[in-house]
Amino acid sequence: MIDNRFLAGERNLTEDDLRPYLQPLGRSIDLSPVDERIEEIRADEDIDAQDSLIDAELAPTLHRTLDLTRNEAADAGLWHYLCVVRFPEFVHYRWDHVFNPESPGNMEEKFLKAGTDAYSNALHRIWWGAELTYEEGESGDVDDRDYSRTKQVLSFQELANDILDHDFARYVPVTHTCGDLLCHDTLNEIKEEGTYDDPPSNSNIVSRTTTLLREELTVRRVEMMEEDDVVETIENLRDDVMRKDAGWS
Repeated sequence: MIDNRFLAGERNLTEDDLRPYLQPLGRSIDLSPVDERIEEIRADEDIDAQDSLIDAELAPTLHRTLDLTRNEAADAGLWHYLCVVRFPEFVHYRWDHVFNPESPGNMEEKFLKAGTDAYSNALHRIWWGAELTYEEGESGDVDDRDYSRTKQVLSFQELANDILDHDFARYVPVTHTCGDLLCHDTLNEIKEEGTYDDPPSNSNIVSRTTTLLREELTVRRVEMMEEDDVVETIENLRDDVMRKDAGWS
């Protein structure tokens, strides 16, 4: 049923259309805060359609509203319903630029991927980006969560992709450290200090550092690493890349 007409935004699917395939979640969730935040984002003249900033701005509201356990969030059907039935206009607004009728797979995955793949589905990736980067407040209340790192990561498309597309993302200390040490603010601050001559672009630094980190973690058990060791490892890899000492330029 998810054909090229649907992927192109020329046809909608309703709950009635999909009734034989729907199963109850077991509890009710008021999605109106997500609706309202999407409307605010679309009305913001500083945020363009298809901009990764959309993900960063929606993530806190989506994550607070869908206050799911990780087990619940691993249910691909939940995200299929949200993207196909509840928020298809948002998916098109964010991702229409990847639709190619001759090769529709990239757009199809924005509606139909999920489960263990934290990278592809349009809303699943935003929720997991928040889940893996937010900080709990002292009260433990949903409204007291800090999403500043979430916004840093999701507003930088290369960083979001290179974190969520790797298995190490599931280990929160590594994800938090990558977000802190590889975000635009940190990289730009290092460049302004002039420590490295002609460093690569921020996107290239992130891409190469996370690739080297993935290789490093094939011979180390990430869960056994202390937080200081995680920080030191990522700093050293990043600095090698910035010095262009990592066999790459």
